[in-house]
Amino acid sequence: MKKQPVILVLITMVVVTTIYAFSLGSAGYSQQGENSILDSTDVKNTNLTLGKPFYMEKFEIPKGQYLGDIENRSTSASSVYSFEGNGTLNDSQITATGIGNVIPRDDGTNFLTGRALFTSSENGTASYSFEAITNTTKVIRTSLGAAFFDANATGNLESLKSIVGVYESYIDEGEGKGIFAMWHLKDLLPK
Repeated sequence: MKKQPVILVLITMVVVTTIYAFSLGSAGYSQQGENSILDSTDVKNTNLTLGKPFYMEKFEIPKGQYLGDIENRSTSASSVYSFEGNGTLNDSQITATGIGNVIPRDDGTNFLTGRALFTSSENGTASYSFEAITNTTKVIRTSLGAAFFDANATGNLESLKSIVGVYESYIDEGEGKGIFAMWHLKDLLPK
């Protein structure tokens, strides 16, 4: 007689668990018929072509400012650096200044992060934060990164408000010279 209540409890638990499991499954699938904004939104830039950079800069690294012998540095030590260069943005002369932090990684690359300011010859300004990964082969240091412009751009640089840029930089460590190019990633958000 005592076995019957135990069996009834077990059967009740199995039935309740089965009903609960089916209700969860059908609730998840019930949304298939509803339309989502994502159903009508296509992924943009599936074949991203950067085209011509909107900003180009050639620069020299002051003695004592460049990273020097990266291969012999400790992978746990980071270092701060500053930079200044002159370039061209949409036919305007630009002075770029900034400060960054270099964090060596175990795989021989470096992680860069920092802040920069563009100032035009017409007194426009645009500031941004950046992050990059660098790698050095022989004497050329290559950086690939992204720039995130603030919403405070002024004057003839106002078009840089809240944009995302991608960039590459090549530095000849032996000569202490480099080039920097940045592309504007356009139309990422609907207007």
